Amino acid sequence: MSPGWFVPALVVLLMSLWPRGPEAPLRAGSLAPPPPPGTMLQVGEELTYKVKYLFLNLGSITIRINDRRFVNGRARYAATAFIDSRVPLITDLHVRFDSQFDERVFSYGWTAVDSTKDGVYVRNIQFDYDRDRMMVDRGERTDSGYVVERADTIALANHCQDGLSLYYYAREHVLERKEHNVPTVIDTEQVNTYINFTTELDEVSIGAVDYDVSVVGFDGRAEFVGIFGLTGGFEGWFSNDQARVPIVAYMNVIVGSIKVELESWNRPGWSPPRPPGEEDE
Repeated sequence: MSPGWFVPALVVLLMSLWPRGPEAPLRAGSLAPPPPPGTMLQVGEELTYKVKYLFLNLGSITIRINDRRFVNGRARYAATAFIDSRVPLITDLHVRFDSQFDERVFSYGWTAVDSTKDGVYVRNIQFDYDRDRMMVDRGERTDSGYVVERADTIALANHCQDGLSLYYYAREHVLERKEHNVPTVIDTEQVNTYINFTTELDEVSIGAVDYDVSVVGFDGRAEFVGIFGLTGGFEGWFSNDQARVPIVAYMNVIVGSIKVELESWNRPGWSPPRPPGEEDE
């Protein structure tokens, strides 16, 4: 199993919280007003998260929206995730994800480049919804170029998410009170991610600011299994505002609970929202 299996799971469950929720009690407040279309997707936004297990620093995740252009009359966004994972005694992994998705946040293409001491491995997926199929290839990057080791064409039943576009799909819909069954492609397999957008309000604390952050939660479960046993039920908390930025998470893996926390951001005019009634403090 390639180390890159860990990264789609990590991004898909970036805001997962398992098995415990925020320590701050649930307080009364108001949900952010319904956002105008496209408010969340802001070109140039860059969010960085620290990943920790107990006292160990496992690495960081940086996610950025690079570009917005029109393809066949429809807006298409390009986003990138950089994952630097230094797990003691296990792996030194550096991964880049690139995803293309439209304004409805359905994926049109995805590339993963996994860099380890053993080599640089590449996987590509292109979605052809007009023909109900996806094209997948994988291989290794060498001094002479990209060597394709395997290529497949696989039938699709639905519009799908990849491991990175699903992160934005959840942000787009988190202020709704609905249940979603989201077709998701992990590697070459089409699976389902079930998300229940509860619109439950809460408050969490993070090291990047000196106040509690107003957040809105959801829960669900994923059908896939990643390396270290990352799978199953999850809960997440995004900022209770129109940006819907993922704030903090605890993810369950085979070694225990991993903490993922927003560490820094570049989104002009945005900072983590204070709880309702405390905005002017």
